[in-house]
Amino acid sequence: MRHGGGQGRLRVWLVNDQVACQVEDAGTLADPLAGRRLVAEHEKAGRGLLIVNRLADLVRVHAIDGSTTIRAYFRIV
Repeated sequence: MRHGGGQGRLRVWLVNDQVACQVEDAGTLADPLAGRRLVAEHEKAGRGLLIVNRLADLVRVHAIDGSTTIRAYFRIV
């Protein structure tokens, strides 16, 4: 939420055999590969979306000027 101005909306719900988590905020995702490349060891932040991409079964990112929505699906075992 840090990159979205410190606030946003989190929604969580069930979809068949998955948990869906969605975060919406007023931030703008400038890097289309954010969350898909490694972060340098000396960087203190910037790993949240990377962790989500590594753990989730599917991650969808919708970004337009002034708004970003990230939805992740986690299969229930």
